[in-house]
Amino acid sequence: MMLHCAIGLALALATWVGLRLMVGARFLGARSGMLALDLAPPIIGFLLFTLATARPIVAGIGVVALGIGLGVADKVKRIVLDEPVMFADRAELLEVVRHPRFYIAFVGTAQMIAGTIAIVAVVAGLLWAEPPLWHVPLLAQIGLALVAIVLGRLAFVVPGSVALRPRLARCYRTYAPTGDPDTDMTAFGLLATCIVHATLASDGRSARREAVRARGLPAWPKSVGPVVLIQGESFADARRLHPGLAHHMPHFGALSAAAALSGRLTVPCWGANTIRSELAAVAGIGPDDLGLDRFNPYEHFAQSPLPSLAHAARAAGCKTICVHPYSRTFYARHKVMPFLGFDRFIGEEAFADAARDGGYVTDAALARFAADLVASEGPDLFLFLITIENHGPWDGSHDDVPPVPLPLDWQVPDRAAVGRWLRHADATDAMIPVLREAIARHGRGWLGFYGDHQPSLDGVFKGPGAEDRRTDYALWPVGGAPVTRREDLAAEDIAARWLGLMRG
Repeated sequence: MMLHCAIGLALALATWVGLRLMVGARFLGARSGMLALDLAPPIIGFLLFTLATARPIVAGIGVVALGIGLGVADKVKRIVLDEPVMFADRAELLEVVRHPRFYIAFVGTAQMIAGTIAIVAVVAGLLWAEPPLWHVPLLAQIGLALVAIVLGRLAFVVPGSVALRPRLARCYRTYAPTGDPDTDMTAFGLLATCIVHATLASDGRSARREAVRARGLPAWPKSVGPVVLIQGESFADARRLHPGLAHHMPHFGALSAAAALSGRLTVPCWGANTIRSELAAVAGIGPDDLGLDRFNPYEHFAQSPLPSLAHAARAAGCKTICVHPYSRTFYARHKVMPFLGFDRFIGEEAFADAARDGGYVTDAALARFAADLVASEGPDLFLFLITIENHGPWDGSHDDVPPVPLPLDWQVPDRAAVGRWLRHADATDAMIPVLREAIARHGRGWLGFYGDHQPSLDGVFKGPGAEDRRTDYALWPVGGAPVTRREDLAAEDIAARWLGLMRG
């Protein structure tokens, strides 16, 4: 028994060491409190696995498997999104099961299937090869599983006790965490950083939320006509990438020249995490307002009423509608949108018969649907559209749209993926005249457009001429003759600046 326990414990310790080496965390000079906090999850996991299975070696292998999974997730996330695994990613675990295309495709479906089969085979073999060292009743196994869930919640979701949370936060602050995941992981380790950040995010959330409410937004002006805001999935003006792309995105280019305000847009994400830009643009809430909730603002921060464009519009007597032709529950939007002031949130259920490209509802179908809403709901309307067609990945196994031919002298790593992205971006661009015409039928109104983030295409959007991570935006008055102005903004500035433009 002692040999089995020693082997299993050694595997758990090796997993911990591997995770620290992976993120560059130091051992020498590391403060003992953070070392212990970082070590606690694999040790506790090993003990619980051992008690539940009576097989210490199998328990050690289980910890190793979890560590490998965490390591793979971290590597893929750094490649695809240019950021590490962090505490906010715990909310993604359920979404991986419910929406696997958004996640597994970036790892590789074949690799995921092969890896899963290998893990199951190894575990099954070990369960057969290592007989249980003692008898564990089924009821006890279930109880231990529940204990594991509770302990996991206490560690990574923060204890629910109002008295305990501030004490933990004060304790963790003595170690001077910076709030930057990479920096803190180097000092504390990956697991300790997740625990510390989860605690600190929860501890200051109420105060940050009240500060946002106290600041508020300017009032919505009367009788401005219908106002439509389009959030373009993975949209950035491709014309800045190469002179040979000058004929693409013609509508965005033409209307940017006539916009009251347009320019580059600093967004709080790259490659994905749309909701960060979404909350910033609609509510004027940026990363500095969110603290550590900035990594997933919809999980906790936006789970209560917040000032927003929609709330301002509703206070002025307008109808407020959000349309996203995808699952209403993804990122809990079905709960968040009412808190942001939307009377109605319409999801993919309204697009059952709509055309799809690359697996998603087309932007053309969304534009037609939105134009009908503008016609039927009247001039007192704020409509927010979240597109989906141009969501990656853009590889041939997940997206069968023919790629747009690229300039022959433009050297990019994956011409086919870039060509597919560009074709979808042109489809998003084609929404603009449809919505502008729908608004113009009411005589006047406003049309806003911005990209949520650049696409996760390393070779293109990290190459020469594309060093920054900004997207593009424009705010157009329909039926007016504005003084055009170019100004680069942050996404959280859009709401207040737009309301100012509407008021003249």
